[in-house]
Amino acid sequence: MMNIYKDPTASVPARADDLMARMSFEQKIDQITCLVTITPDIPDFKQYVPNGIGNVGAFSVASSAQQIAEYSYRLQKFLVEETELGIPALIHCEAAAGAQFSEANVFPSAISQSSTFDIEKIGRMASLIKNQMYAVGFRQALSPVFDVARDARWGRITETYGEDPTLTAAMGSAFVRGLQDMQDRTRGIAATAKHFVGHGVTEGGLNMGRNLVTERELEEVHCKPFQAAISEGGLMGIMNSYCSMNGEPIACSNKLLTDLLRGRLGFAGFVVSDYISIDRIVDPFCVASTYEEAGIKALKAGLDVEYPRPKGYTYALKGAVERGDIDMATIDRAVRRVLTAKFTLGLFEQPYPDTEMLKCVLHTKEADELNLTLAKEAVTLLKNEHGALPLCADIRKIAVIGPHGDSVRSYFAPFSYPAALDMTISRDEDGQGWEEPGLIIYDIRQQYVGQIRETTPRVEKRIRDDYRNVKPLWQAVAERAPQTTVSYAKGINYAGTDVGGIDEALAVAAEADVVILTLGGKNGWGVTSTVGEGVDSTDIDLPGRQEEFARAVFALHRKTVVVHFDGRPLSNCFVASHFDAIVEAWQLGEFGGQALAAILFGDANPSGRLPITAARNAGQLPVYYSLPRGSGYVSTGHTGMIRNTKGYINDTAKPLYCFGHGLSYTTFAYRALTLSEKEIAADGKVTATIVVENTGNRDGAEVVQLYVTDTVASMVRPTLELLGFNRVHVKAGKAVTVMFEVEASGLAFLDADMNWRVEAGEFVFKVGGASDRIEQTAAFTVKNTKIIDGKTRAFYARVK
Repeated sequence: MMNIYKDPTASVPARADDLMARMSFEQKIDQITCLVTITPDIPDFKQYVPNGIGNVGAFSVASSAQQIAEYSYRLQKFLVEETELGIPALIHCEAAAGAQFSEANVFPSAISQSSTFDIEKIGRMASLIKNQMYAVGFRQALSPVFDVARDARWGRITETYGEDPTLTAAMGSAFVRGLQDMQDRTRGIAATAKHFVGHGVTEGGLNMGRNLVTERELEEVHCKPFQAAISEGGLMGIMNSYCSMNGEPIACSNKLLTDLLRGRLGFAGFVVSDYISIDRIVDPFCVASTYEEAGIKALKAGLDVEYPRPKGYTYALKGAVERGDIDMATIDRAVRRVLTAKFTLGLFEQPYPDTEMLKCVLHTKEADELNLTLAKEAVTLLKNEHGALPLCADIRKIAVIGPHGDSVRSYFAPFSYPAALDMTISRDEDGQGWEEPGLIIYDIRQQYVGQIRETTPRVEKRIRDDYRNVKPLWQAVAERAPQTTVSYAKGINYAGTDVGGIDEALAVAAEADVVILTLGGKNGWGVTSTVGEGVDSTDIDLPGRQEEFARAVFALHRKTVVVHFDGRPLSNCFVASHFDAIVEAWQLGEFGGQALAAILFGDANPSGRLPITAARNAGQLPVYYSLPRGSGYVSTGHTGMIRNTKGYINDTAKPLYCFGHGLSYTTFAYRALTLSEKEIAADGKVTATIVVENTGNRDGAEVVQLYVTDTVASMVRPTLELLGFNRVHVKAGKAVTVMFEVEASGLAFLDADMNWRVEAGEFVFKVGGASDRIEQTAAFTVKNTKIIDGKTRAFYARVK
């Protein structure tokens, strides 16, 4: 008779019960620990994990996807056929911009994705990533990142969807639904949203620091994307934040990982530790004296799996159970959650890679076309005066200068495979070994404070060899304009310290009819990057001496287009005020060069929008459009004993560019905002209808943004909140009608008793093309007050 846990017709709870009844203590611990390998070779798994393992991080640097699939096959074959119970492993990798393994598509970074405001295409992208991961046997993605980013000193902005919880909820929920496969979970990938919670707002902007966030803001803002993915997409996994909050490391906070996450948010999946989070409970947090004690604290709090290797979750816990330091039921709870995920994914029936599928999912026409389209949609035109763009086809000479003009590395964000290659090669150049097998530690070793070392040429060569679609900007421009002489000169490095090439670059620029000036830092890890994970900065301006370079270029009085590459938005007042055309490029993925060339020459009409506010300088931080009334630039000049309409005595409090900003080569007019109801009940809904007309002579896409203001509330509310958005294509001279359906529950907030409350009163809808470009307004009233279930509230307006 077949064991129940092997019977696919049995229920998931029954299968988990049966399997757990057969497991020894050690076999249970194996399921809540992890093995990570970083090697081009396939290890001897019997030597590494003779009794089995529950979770595997396969960060292979093998040169082909076929080798990756072979890795998965051998691992699972060993586990299924040579261990006592035959429990397959859950293999994970990063996937926010594409699966992090060789030959997989590399899409634009998360911040670039959110610049598109295109939910439908993000869902399609996630579905393509799902297929590529499934084909090699990887069934868990350590993505997406739900951190709400509001401090540009923090180096991880590019991994996020920006500053707004509604935009993050909409983009992230679409990603989760596409990845997990809502139709058939056995063909899906377990999404693991991170970093729970508040990781994007730390003290000093330093990664992994203390979270400075109130309980109310934590749930209303930072939990909103997680709640949307849980409620709408059945989110399967969550990864904890490295930070501490209210005196507790989040990795061992029962209040956050159980009371908040499972109690108030209703999460039913499994929680995994960010790498070495349990180590940090001992050092630097010092709330446990041993790793065993740290492991006990984390398990009790609700952290189910330890990554990347067993340090606190070891066989030694058996003694802790015998001493009464931890109940066996607590360990069983974690094991059950892991097994439930595996049964749900169908791993016991199909643990292996699908090599036939693999032949037809990598770099398909569909994937490449979507990749290019997303890159074009992400490009954000910040400024365009005096007809600087688009460029004409008959230009005689173009000079592409600056640190990114001949760099393909600039197109890729951290946690993409090319960036991982960079890290691996750069660590090797630094002579850094492995403290433990599979433990990725990158020490930033600077010879002097602020040193940024140049990236080895090996990185550029490897990326160009591996990714044949990728083209540096100068090449993409030259191929787009074959009748034009296109010259390139670097001039300065991305850190802005090596200025030896400036004279050459200025000479090339002086001879050109048009100059394309590339500026910005490098996004990645370690001492070769200016921004990235653990690469935070007190200065958010252009790195090094890049402004000096820009001033010299401006002095030439040539027609100049600035293209900004970075992991944080442009924050340089000289560039913003002096150059006629400025393009925000972020990291656009494999087709970044082609996308930029298409935008620059007008083959595509720019339609990206900023998903984050661009501060003038670090002194304004944190700055974001939805500041609560009485705070920041939205409060300047209001009631007070001393009024300063500018905010600061030495500067304006207003940012350089506001959330939602982005220009087009055409113009749009908004008219006839109407509401279906002037008064609704607290459980009702209202439809807002707006007409958007393309008043220019080019077809183009507009991102229609719906905001709301609560006129008078019982708690201090944001001056403005994004409720919904819709990306619409409008032909020249034509108009489209956009309808937003808004449920009253989407207006709810936490009252003084921390209940979700739809409150009676007046609300004003504000519609426009950016948070600072409101074109139409209309007021309505909610006629009664009601306490609601926050888990089932509306998270963003639906477009009808």
